[in-house]
Amino acid sequence: MPFYKLSKDALLETFDDGGLVLVLPERRLVELNPSAVEIVKLLDGQRSPEQVASEIAKNHDISNDYPVKHIIQDVLELCMELDRTGVLELQPNLQESVE
Repeated sequence: MPFYKLSKDALLETFDDGGLVLVLPERRLVELNPSAVEIVKLLDGQRSPEQVASEIAKNHDISNDYPVKHIIQDVLELCMELDRTGVLELQPNLQESVE
């Protein structure tokens, strides 16, 4: 189970309608919608994407209309994409201790 957090080479600035991440040293901006900002903020290196998805479902009172397994898939896809773009990074110590 992977654990992600905001990359040490990334800075997050949030706004009412989303956020921007400056990825250093490339000085590249990545735009995030409000849902992605919420997910990135919850990915603190201590919670897995599955735990983040469960917390989102609880915070937004999402029940049978949209099963948590779909939220987990959405969070995992976002994590993989943001990892590829340098916004997120895997936490190797937690990753190794879980395997």
